[in-house]
Amino acid sequence: MGIAVGIDLGTTNSAVSVVRPTGKPEVLKNKEGDSITPSVVLFQSFGGPDEPLVGEQAKRQAAAFPDDIVQHVKRYMGDPSWRFDSSSGAQYSAEEVSAIILKRLKEDAEIALGEEVTDAVITVPAYFDDARRTATKQAGQIAGLNVLRVLNEPTAAALSYGIDADANGTVLVYDLGGGTFDVTILKLLVPNLK
Repeated sequence: MGIAVGIDLGTTNSAVSVVRPTGKPEVLKNKEGDSITPSVVLFQSFGGPDEPLVGEQAKRQAAAFPDDIVQHVKRYMGDPSWRFDSSSGAQYSAEEVSAIILKRLKEDAEIALGEEVTDAVITVPAYFDDARRTATKQAGQIAGLNVLRVLNEPTAAALSYGIDADANGTVLVYDLGGGTFDVTILKLLVPNLK
């Protein structure tokens, strides 16, 4: 049986986390030992079909191969007219490029956890409309994930804060991302169990 993870599919960087059996959330390291993976895809072709490279190595190649790099693809999610044409002649939708990033994140999580990852909650900016949310879910499915939920990024941050909070009050949660800036106001009410 597989495990569920949380994925922040970011405009500039992405990350994967898991809730451990102890109830503690943990950000997982990728195969390079980093907590974040650049949301960059290099489409390499060695005379055959594309062999996508994702992450830091792809980011380092951006200047050398600008026509073969896709960055900030999240901005095009849900846009049916957007396509990336690789040097091999293949075309990719924003969902397909995002799926390549998600597949890399899934593989890194499986290495870190030592077991299969089957399910995911993927975060998106609060302004994402239904088309963008649906596209994000489709990207996850293309990557081989059962997408349990598409969750607003500031909502995810607020929930994460609220898990450890032990006091009543109002909290301002902001998500200053590479492509978005979202704000959520959260009212915490800790139940009195006495």
